[in-house]
Amino acid sequence: MSNQKRIQASKTTPNITLYTFTMSPYAEKVHCYLQYKQLPFQCFYINPLRLKKDLPVGTQVPALTVGSESRAESSDIGIWLDEMFPDSPSLLPANQEERVKVLAIDQWVTHRLIPGNFRNYPGSGVNMRRVYNGWRLGQVLHKTSHGGIPWLFQASWPLVLSQLGFLKEMRDMTDKHLPLEVANQVLREEFIAHLAEGPFLGGMKKPTLADLGAYPQFVAPYMVGLHNAEEITEYPEIMQWIHNVRSHLEDMPPLIPSVVVKRRLPESAKDSVDCGAVLQG
Repeated sequence: MSNQKRIQASKTTPNITLYTFTMSPYAEKVHCYLQYKQLPFQCFYINPLRLKKDLPVGTQVPALTVGSESRAESSDIGIWLDEMFPDSPSLLPANQEERVKVLAIDQWVTHRLIPGNFRNYPGSGVNMRRVYNGWRLGQVLHKTSHGGIPWLFQASWPLVLSQLGFLKEMRDMTDKHLPLEVANQVLREEFIAHLAEGPFLGGMKKPTLADLGAYPQFVAPYMVGLHNAEEITEYPEIMQWIHNVRSHLEDMPPLIPSVVVKRRLPESAKDSVDCGAVLQG
């Protein structure tokens, strides 16, 4: 979208605010919905110490306000956005059979891909990967949340994450009986199967709710420099799909604030030079 069109859209669209954590997989889904629909919006990065005070509805992210209305629950927000803004690119196909397929894949993202990621980020067991990823997530939270978090809270973030009940529930939904490397491979192969040889999930010709929910689960951990996230570069089908989705997204505001970017995505799916390079800072 050109700057002129963006300015015009901001004049005709109600104020939209996404209440989020930078690395919340569910809030990232909504962020990508808004980017794809080319809706001007702002992010309010919630401080976990002021959760109830800062949120307009509920007790968890994401929360989205459009004018005077607020909604929670990521996939439900996507359906609501299609109802609110029918003239912007649709998140769900008009064809009922395709719509059912997309919603089924979105459920796979919610109940398989995201829980599988939680086994990597922050991870489980006692190992350096878990310590590093937990520390890095604490650093990202401090640098992006409203007002930051105390140093002690930031330093102990790996321990805090290990005690969160919902993360334990997420990990219980994964293939815990499989070694992590095998479980990751199974998930990525399942994802490739869902592509059905199409440029987008379900064999669709355009991105849908399912693509926009899955995209940040690969891209965000990679960009903030989490350990294990770089393994996606070993799957050309996934990298091509990332490139396909990325070409349809506005980048204002960016999915990952520049202050916490450690790695940049390659400019094209075939560009493997330095695609795993870690930036300083």
